[in-house]
Amino acid sequence: MKNIFKFILLICIAVTYTACANEDIVVRYPASTPKIDTAIVTETQITYGDSIHLKLAVSDKVAPLSTLLVRVVVNNEVVVSETIRTKGNAAGFKRTYGVPFVANRPDNAAVKIYLTETNVSGIVKDSIVNTTIAMRPIITDYFVVPDFGQGTSAKLLSIDAPNLIFKATGLLYTTSFNYKIASKLDKFKRIDWTGIVFGKVGDGIGVIDQNGASINATDATLVGISEFTFDALKFTSKVGGKLLEPAKTLDINVDLPAIVLSATDFRGGNVYLGENVEVTFTGITTDLTNSISPNYFQVTGPNTAKFLGKTGLYKAYFLIAANYLYIEPQPETVAPNVLWICGANFGRPSSPYTTTSSWNWNSPLDYAPCRMISAGIYQVTVYAKNVIGTDGFGGFNFKFYDQRGWVGVEETSSNYTVSAPLVSRVDANNIGNISGSAAFEGVYQITLNQNDKTIKALKLK
Repeated sequence: MKNIFKFILLICIAVTYTACANEDIVVRYPASTPKIDTAIVTETQITYGDSIHLKLAVSDKVAPLSTLLVRVVVNNEVVVSETIRTKGNAAGFKRTYGVPFVANRPDNAAVKIYLTETNVSGIVKDSIVNTTIAMRPIITDYFVVPDFGQGTSAKLLSIDAPNLIFKATGLLYTTSFNYKIASKLDKFKRIDWTGIVFGKVGDGIGVIDQNGASINATDATLVGISEFTFDALKFTSKVGGKLLEPAKTLDINVDLPAIVLSATDFRGGNVYLGENVEVTFTGITTDLTNSISPNYFQVTGPNTAKFLGKTGLYKAYFLIAANYLYIEPQPETVAPNVLWICGANFGRPSSPYTTTSSWNWNSPLDYAPCRMISAGIYQVTVYAKNVIGTDGFGGFNFKFYDQRGWVGVEETSSNYTVSAPLVSRVDANNIGNISGSAAFEGVYQITLNQNDKTIKALKLK
């Protein structure tokens, strides 16, 4: 029995030694460069959307092959990239690659095939196949085709032939509609799918089939969309029409329909406002100076106020219970056009004063927009109440964000000099918050200056 155990032990030792020895063996080959023996593309001319057929043969008489990198390039853009495992001293295969019709595809463009074969020693061989020309599909007509019920199809006329720009005018579309662009229409002026059709592809425009999505065009600054332009080379579109005139009157009960935001009753909607344009208000039954946002309006009379922001489309939210009108940019507006603050223990700067914010973005009660008063300088006016807690900081605290919502990037106070009564909160859980180290209460105008890196608060009431 002892002899058997000794025999087994010797075998284990021998196997272990052999395995370790094998791991240390590195096979080295004399210097050798791989060869690309055959690289042929069958097609000499294609139309974008077609495929090319590539025949390849590679070899290396000395060192085994490793990988072959194939890249199909059109107009300096890699259309297809594939790494193929090559084994032994020779390999041959065939490949088919589609060359899609996408934006910025010039006519009569070379389709270049870049080949890189590498052997196990890491030595490479490069080659280029440049025998194929790609043509743009022949499209003589383009039509903008709104989705059913959203408008009538219209032919786009060439206005810049060399750059493939097409345009239609005299349209009667609303300020928002969905559409596709077709090269053929049927007798009902709807899409003939035997032609090429463009729709929504990713975040842009591309060739689609019958399952493809429509593109949306929206411009709420227009009275209506009367012009449509398509760039058939870049695959981009734009709309135009008569611009809205800035509002000179705003009737709260007529112009702002009733809505509910986060279980709170508002009246709200879009309002096109003009810089320095005076607006006459109807439906605000209390003192206008106490019922309208000082961030965006300067009161000029009992029921009039001058708009201070840049001309554009804004959101107006009238809080019915408080008789107060909030004004803010469109939700998608981002820096540098606006900054937003979100935090706790602040509210609208009107009496009876109350705090409404709660580190949320559900309604204007939770956050406030900061108007850009000049390049790099932003200002917001809020009622703030700061009560010192056991941690030495106050309950009033907030941060600046480059867009509305938690997807925004924070403008951390750690990079700024913060003046009293505000401080930069630097405890572990709230690095970069703006807060206070002393109790205070009142209406404050807060200014963030990105130019000199300061944050200041001026008490107004």
